Amino acid sequence: MQERPRIYVCGIPGHWLLKHSTPSWRIEDPEKGFQRIVKEQRATEIAIAVLDQQRTFPNALVLATDVDRFAIKGSKIRIPGKIRFLVVDGQHRLWAQKHSRYEATYACLLHVGLTEPQMAKLFIEINDTQKRVPSSLRWDLVRLVRPEDDPFGIKAAESVWELSSQKDSPLFQRVDLTGEQHEIKLKQGSLAPEIKILISRKKGPLRDAGFDEQYDTLVNYFAAIRSLDADGWRRGTAPFAKARVIRALLRILDDIAQLHGKEVVEYNAGRFRQYLRHIDEASLADERIRAAQGRAGMKEIYTIIHDQVFPNGNE
Repeated sequence: MQERPRIYVCGIPGHWLLKHSTPSWRIEDPEKGFQRIVKEQRATEIAIAVLDQQRTFPNALVLATDVDRFAIKGSKIRIPGKIRFLVVDGQHRLWAQKHSRYEATYACLLHVGLTEPQMAKLFIEINDTQKRVPSSLRWDLVRLVRPEDDPFGIKAAESVWELSSQKDSPLFQRVDLTGEQHEIKLKQGSLAPEIKILISRKKGPLRDAGFDEQYDTLVNYFAAIRSLDADGWRRGTAPFAKARVIRALLRILDDIAQLHGKEVVEYNAGRFRQYLRHIDEASLADERIRAAQGRAGMKEIYTIIHDQVFPNGNE
């Protein structure tokens, strides 16, 4: 189709394409990845309406790969058997092949020679203008694409990545970075926006701090939270390990930062614990949180915690 950037247009058999495609470049099991992202009912309806009728799709799948070129002979291109394509657009159309005995030939636009950040950028450009990308996945892509107009978003995404991947972090392996790990309840899509607000607040003490200072502050703060119920935190049963409570506690950190200014970046876990130790764990029990979600949600949870941490207001 064009040389720079190189894009091929071709037809590829559906069953072969399914075996060599993934809905996310970092998903180890592509089939599970499709199942988590695709709505089965919609894919089945497409299979019945299009494939079972032996009809063709009017628009092409958009695929990407890090392979930089293919050999061409006559009107055919030779695609290596070990190749893997990222499905940038058309996940439901492709997964419909799973539900039909008729094997379609899919028209495909192949974007080749792309790095992972370039694939992420292409994914956002195409999908963000059509349908909402899952928030956790979008935050993960922000870290890769690194948009120049969102420096605090980049820092927030980097912070979540470090908190999730560093073994000395209280949140090590406790954050679902892409929204695809359903067994992990704490999602990057809920954590990163709170961190972004915290570090970007105008005249806020964390705004001008270096990334390492910001990260260390978060680690020390989460260590203080963990210390309130270490056993419950380890098992994931403590109220303090719940996603909405963690979000509310990050807003409390913002209050502490506003109260103490730049010195907050020097606080260790013990110093933060002096504030958090006033929280009554029973007040954050599941039934209380469910009741709060039914009324005012995050605002109610934040108020419950704030009034215990600052019984005399922010003093």
